[in-house]
Amino acid sequence: MEKLTKTQVSILASYSMPLVLLSSFAINALLVTFHISGGTLRLVLLAGSFPIGFVLGRLIYTRRSHVEIQFDNSSFRVIKGSKEVVTGFWRNYRMVSLVLDQFGKPNLRLYKTKGGDHVDLPISRTNAEPQRFRDYAQSLVDGRSPRGASLQAAEVA
Repeated sequence: MEKLTKTQVSILASYSMPLVLLSSFAINALLVTFHISGGTLRLVLLAGSFPIGFVLGRLIYTRRSHVEIQFDNSSFRVIKGSKEVVTGFWRNYRMVSLVLDQFGKPNLRLYKTKGGDHVDLPISRTNAEPQRFRDYAQSLVDGRSPRGASLQAAEVA
C-alpha cells in the first residue's frame, strides 16, 4: 500500500508550545529547589524544555491528529491519529470530485451514487496534489489501471 501523509506544523505547534512552557516551569522549579540561580548551567538546563515539550507534543499529535491515507489499486484507508476513520474499495464508488472544506482546502469526495451517499478523503492534510490524485482515483473508480508514474515517488514524504 502507498501512503500519503504530511506533518501539519500548525497543529503540532499548538500541542507542543504549551508543553514547552509547562516543562520550562517544571525545570525552573527544580532549579530553584536545588538553589541553582544563575550562570550558564541554568540556561542550558532551561533550554531542555524545548525538546521535552516538542517530543511530548509530537506524541500527542501522532495519536490524535496526524492524517494518513493508505491506498492501493483496490482499496483505501484513512487513519487519523490512532483510529481508522474511513475504509473502502474504489469499485464501490461511481464518481470522484474535489470539494473545499470549511477552511477552503481541497478534499477528495467519492460518490456511491450521483448526488447521493459520499465519503470525503482529506487530501489537503497530506502532501498530495489534489487534481492529480483526483485523476488517479477516478481511473480506479472507472476500473481502469492508472496511467503514469506511481504517486508515491512524487508525492509521499
